Amino acid sequence: MRIILHCSRCGCRWWLDAEAADRRLRCRKCGLLQKVPHLDELPKATDVIKDAKDEIYVDDRGRTYG
Repeated sequence: MRIILHCSRCGCRWWLDAEAADRRLRCRKCGLLQKVPHLDELPKATDVIKDAKDEIYVDDRGRTYG
């Protein structure tokens, strides 16, 4: 599974492996520290994964989009 994290400051998108879940990462472009939510915190993760073909888009508030 892959996670797409969108930086709320500069708009940079990162493609992350599932191992990045529940960690804090700095944006590669602007340096903003962001938390990648734990997969258990994503209530619709299973449905989104199926719809997005193993990709999840997660914004800075932990909302998921497929």
